[in-house]
Amino acid sequence: MSEQEREELKRTDVQHAPHRLRDSKEDLKKRPPRRLVRNIREVSRRRQRRRLIVILGIFFFACFVMGVVIYDHYRTYPAIMERDSIYATDRGSDYIALAWNKVRNAAKYKVYVKEHFQKEAELKTREIQIDDSWMEYDSDTESIKVEGLEEGSSYSFVIRPDSEVAEGLYTTVRNFRTKKSQSIELTQKVTKLTCSKPFKLAATAETELVYESDNPEVAEVLDSGEINIIGKGNAEIRVHAKETDEYEQNSAVVELQVLDATPVRAGGAKARNIYHLDSENCEVVKKITGSGGAVIPQSFGYTGDQYIVAFGMGSPNRIISFDVKGKGKEVSVPKVSMGHPNGFAYADENKTCYCVKGWTSRAVTYKPETGEYGVMNFAYGCSGVAYDRKEKLLYTSSRTLMAAYSISDGYSVVNTAGVVSHSGSLETQDIGGHGGIMLRCLSPSGNKHGTNYIDLYDMRNSTYLGTLSCDLSEVESAVVNKDGFLEILANNSGSPDYIWRTDINIETLAEGIKEPE
Repeated sequence: MSEQEREELKRTDVQHAPHRLRDSKEDLKKRPPRRLVRNIREVSRRRQRRRLIVILGIFFFACFVMGVVIYDHYRTYPAIMERDSIYATDRGSDYIALAWNKVRNAAKYKVYVKEHFQKEAELKTREIQIDDSWMEYDSDTESIKVEGLEEGSSYSFVIRPDSEVAEGLYTTVRNFRTKKSQSIELTQKVTKLTCSKPFKLAATAETELVYESDNPEVAEVLDSGEINIIGKGNAEIRVHAKETDEYEQNSAVVELQVLDATPVRAGGAKARNIYHLDSENCEVVKKITGSGGAVIPQSFGYTGDQYIVAFGMGSPNRIISFDVKGKGKEVSVPKVSMGHPNGFAYADENKTCYCVKGWTSRAVTYKPETGEYGVMNFAYGCSGVAYDRKEKLLYTSSRTLMAAYSISDGYSVVNTAGVVSHSGSLETQDIGGHGGIMLRCLSPSGNKHGTNYIDLYDMRNSTYLGTLSCDLSEVESAVVNKDGFLEILANNSGSPDYIWRTDINIETLAEGIKEPE
């Protein structure tokens, strides 16, 4: 608006001002000049533009400041970590291994662990009270293995990602459980023969078992899970108990020993050596000493808790019980003449000991619990006697015949078998028996403390299986312990005398033997 126009507008306003109230309605309706209106509107628009520019400037400045703040927060503060990004990579009976997705700006992670699952309400909130009841761990990576946990127990986990300059937010609770451990129950040493049928290992665990052989030339694992004997030698059968969501996996090894044996009819067969026993594969389990002048052990029986040893070379005689574990020793003076107690056995079926002196059917009986002695007769003369606690049979042996008796049926004869022939002159000692297998001990006449022998017979089929040679001095007698292993009483040329545990498992050897073709 020009200066002239402003003057004209002012003059007009001054001239009409006193008369405005007296103007008619028509005068009031009169419009100002168009140019004036345009000028007024132009002024108004300019003012609005200026205000808008100011407002936009303030807005954009605020956005800039906010952007700077947000960017700085984005660049320095860790992002929110979701609980579902936490997962267990491995779990055992005493540990849980966790991993999670990488969190932006996180330089380290605080991991909090608490035994027992937290309440459901705590699973849905980040406002978790972290106190001294939580175990705290630090991790510089997106994983951690928390060890030293309780087996089969539940644990809650909370993780907080932290940057170099700021702490992040806690995750909600993530729950995991340790697994239960499982043991594999099995016989660690198994003895089999090349004539053994396919067999299943007596192994048990909480989960499914699978097997593998490290020597397929000795044994192979069939699809059925049975072990098939291929040839003589040694193999390790590894037993795996599978891992499940509840149990961790476990493994164990069975040492399989296969002896080369072919069953033949016993009468008249030639002896065949299949294994050698010495101090390399046997160990002493008990030192034996006599009493009352009876110092030479002749034979022994086995109760599971005690070895009962018969001492004497005619007279005096003593029956001495030795604790299998510990140093207990009980001495009994026989009330009946035992002569030379060449054979001795304990039958847990009637808790009675049987003693034979050789070349006679007469046997002295002895009850350890009562100290009672007696006499009975077998159908055949013998110089060795043994009790098979698995088959519940008494065995006797002479130079020419072996017999099996049933105690419960009045000592009736169940079966007989002939003997094999050895080269050289051998003397019959005592016998042992278990699972249908008779173990006949023999010593050379010229040097009883040289190489001795133990013949193996399958009394169920009247067959001869093979012979064990033995360099442990004079083998007087044999038993099978509660774990199924052959133990022998060896009489040294001097004192003391010993009971040796061999590495031959008669329990497993006796199972599943093929009959002669």
